[in-house]
Amino acid sequence: MKVAIRVVLLLLMIVAFVSAAGAAETAKAEQPAKFRYGADLRIREEYIDDIPIIADPPGVTRGGENNYFRFRPRIWAEGDATEKITLRARAVTEWREWEDPDVEGRPQRSTWEWPDEWVFDNLYVDFKELVPDLDLRVGRQDMIYGTGKVLLEGTPKDGSRTIYFNAVKATWKGMKDAPLDAFVIYNESLDELAIDDADRDLTGKTSANDDITESGGGLYWKNNVNAEMPFELYAIYKNESDWESGPATNLVAHDELDLGTVGFRLMPKFSDSLSGNLEAAYQLGEQGDVDVNGYMVDAFLTWKAPVLEDMKPAVSYGIYLLSGDDPGTADENEGWNPLWARYPQFSELYVYAWDAEAAGRWSNVTAPHVDLSLSPLKWLKTTAMVYYLWAPEDDGPGDGQERGVLGVLKNEVTIREGLLGKKDKLTGHLWLEVLEPGDYYNVDDTALFARWELMYAF
Repeated sequence: MKVAIRVVLLLLMIVAFVSAAGAAETAKAEQPAKFRYGADLRIREEYIDDIPIIADPPGVTRGGENNYFRFRPRIWAEGDATEKITLRARAVTEWREWEDPDVEGRPQRSTWEWPDEWVFDNLYVDFKELVPDLDLRVGRQDMIYGTGKVLLEGTPKDGSRTIYFNAVKATWKGMKDAPLDAFVIYNESLDELAIDDADRDLTGKTSANDDITESGGGLYWKNNVNAEMPFELYAIYKNESDWESGPATNLVAHDELDLGTVGFRLMPKFSDSLSGNLEAAYQLGEQGDVDVNGYMVDAFLTWKAPVLEDMKPAVSYGIYLLSGDDPGTADENEGWNPLWARYPQFSELYVYAWDAEAAGRWSNVTAPHVDLSLSPLKWLKTTAMVYYLWAPEDDGPGDGQERGVLGVLKNEVTIREGLLGKKDKLTGHLWLEVLEPGDYYNVDDTALFARWELMYAF
């Protein structure tokens, strides 16, 4: 019965959004071009089980079996106050329907049950050509750089509902094909603009509200002058405020962190069929009485096979390396800090493996991998990836350093474009991940992640 109710609910929501899209397209034909609006609806079911974590006592998994539905509608509007000034707002909510586990009695910030809070994940003003060659964006905004290894996710404990930053970003365009961004960020743990606030922590380390403010700024330069060797350079500073131990913070203290990171990214194009990526970064700072330093390397080659070109076959081989903290150096932390990249970087499954340390805290992992992609049909893209996961530092609950073998299979489909208007789209995906844990852990149960998704946008 519960499944039938959810199927009916799903169909009703899609019909409502399709009807709204049709009305919107009619209205758009009558509205002035300086005002624009739209919406999207994302529906998912996710299943996870037996994901290994570092914990005390060792040998446990993250929460056992989880199975739930996620519903995320968003609406947005933007308008041009003048030819050079644009205002944009987007509102979003997400709620969940739980199959497993039983969440009765848990706080709303953990269960996401209907009705949940509404938040603004975009709320900014764009100033174009504020002065010659300089654009400025002020307010709550999304910021994604490179492949997302250092700067993508401003609200890591929010899941994929939002990724926003409270920021000011200036873009200088004085050099052709080489824009320079300068930005400052200030993200508090709670969203003071939330409607029907659930007191949901966005930045902290534990399941409680850790009251950590993440702030900082940086420079990011994208140089595309040489089409055969584009590159990027960046320098980023991050501060995490301190918080004291106590019942509200799961008895874990956090000293203030000051951290600087510098890095580069090369994107060589050797030929029409062979390209590469090499990103490397080093960071240095301090947290309380502890010196902090770490490094990151992300390298891969991609070959587009010159056969069956309509199917776009491609194979990539690469390695992703994040330094780990040496357990023998109490006054030094050598583990990589992912800055604002605490999200499922290459794995929806393995991001949960850091739950006992900090949500999405990618560190201490070496991951050589092989990726295959193919579009056997115009509306279908299939990607398969295999990772061998290794811990540079032996700090796990097991007696070794092998984190395990991870397999990922993803099918992305475009179901329909131009359903009611020229720009609306209905898409979806099927996603499966399997991890066979190694001796870094004290468990050997196969870990699973599975998800289906439907998304309609206009």
